[in-house]
Amino acid sequence: MSLVDFFLNSKSTIVQFETIEISHPDFSKIYRVVRNKTDGLTATLETTAVVTFDYYPLQISKSSTEDDLDYAIEIEIGDLGEVLPTELDLVQAGNGFATKPTLLYRTYRSDDLSVPMFGPVSLEITEITFNKTGAKFEAKAPSLNINRTGEVYSIDRFPMLRGFL
Repeated sequence: MSLVDFFLNSKSTIVQFETIEISHPDFSKIYRVVRNKTDGLTATLETTAVVTFDYYPLQISKSSTEDDLDYAIEIEIGDLGEVLPTELDLVQAGNGFATKPTLLYRTYRSDDLSVPMFGPVSLEITEITFNKTGAKFEAKAPSLNINRTGEVYSIDRFPMLRGFL
């Protein structure tokens, strides 16, 4: 079922669960977090693996629509803010700062946890700041083409372009 069908046609008792998955090769484990289910969530990923998402108090702010190349999510997280500094120490010890942590964002319907309703959206965590209540970080779409956009068309590669010059 699509997001449009969910918001327009589903019963009011059905809830959308927002989940994030934070990983890095040097982290001690993959952190799977659900935002709005206090007793945690056991759901099936798109790979058919069944995993458990732990509850952490967090706030998710989206910067634009999901189909935008500049899509970003800003997350303020409470309890996990105590864990992330330890994980970043492991990244520093493994000299792994060249690789950015990855965030996968998914949503599930409360009546169907067998497949994500939306996602996964793969983002890179670009900056992390810590405060007394936890951590705040921003995750953006990966920059796959930093210097140029698109593909270079030249006469050498595409000789049929000569007629348009």
